[in-house]
Amino acid sequence: MNGISANSAPLEIYLLGLVDFDEALGLQRRLVYERGERSGGALILCEHPATISVGRSGSRAHIDADDELLRALGVRVHWVNRGGGCQLHVPGQLAIYLVMPLQELGLDLAGYLARLGRAALEVLEECDLGRMARLQGSAVLLGEEQVGALGVAVRRWIAYYGLTLNVGPFLAPFQLLNAPGGGRGWTSMEAKRQRPLSMARVRETVIRSIEDVFGLERHVVFTNHPTIGRKRSTHVFASSIW
Repeated sequence: MNGISANSAPLEIYLLGLVDFDEALGLQRRLVYERGERSGGALILCEHPATISVGRSGSRAHIDADDELLRALGVRVHWVNRGGGCQLHVPGQLAIYLVMPLQELGLDLAGYLARLGRAALEVLEECDLGRMARLQGSAVLLGEEQVGALGVAVRRWIAYYGLTLNVGPFLAPFQLLNAPGGGRGWTSMEAKRQRPLSMARVRETVIRSIEDVFGLERHVVFTNHPTIGRKRSTHVFASSIW
């Protein structure tokens, strides 16, 4: 298996809790820049307040709510330069942003996406959901329902963004999306397990799976970064429409 050399810098892991989408994006851009100056990769694990990100395959037509309703609900929309379509980010969903130098891994984009998808399936397997887990394009499915999505961008042959997994979010806000190509509605890992699942366990499983599929052997963990402001601990939707 190709992997980053044992002589390279360890994988930098950032456990950031609930942070604004634009701050996480700014951190990714900084880490991409730094990867151009030195070896090694970085992994950001976080959650976001209610946000819709629209990738290159997405469209405003894939969001059912008008601008007034989105403002009332406190949902921000970001147009981003990654693959994939519209993704809704809410607390209880784990955002997995992996910044990796493709040349250092000896991978092209297709090979990288294949390994990233395999990591997602490994996480679901370890959380007792493997029998119903599969990939369909950029969608991560449990049975016929979507539990996550892949979406990657590349700059100077350094990949960033990554994937999302719904651990245990409130699912009603996903009605805001009507994006094609996914499953028949949205679900969560907790809903399919029919019992609680801690975010901490999923984060630990993600780290192990990423290291496994990319052949990584060392990591160092950070719980903050100077570019990230005060982390938010709660988020309440602005309307009782749900």
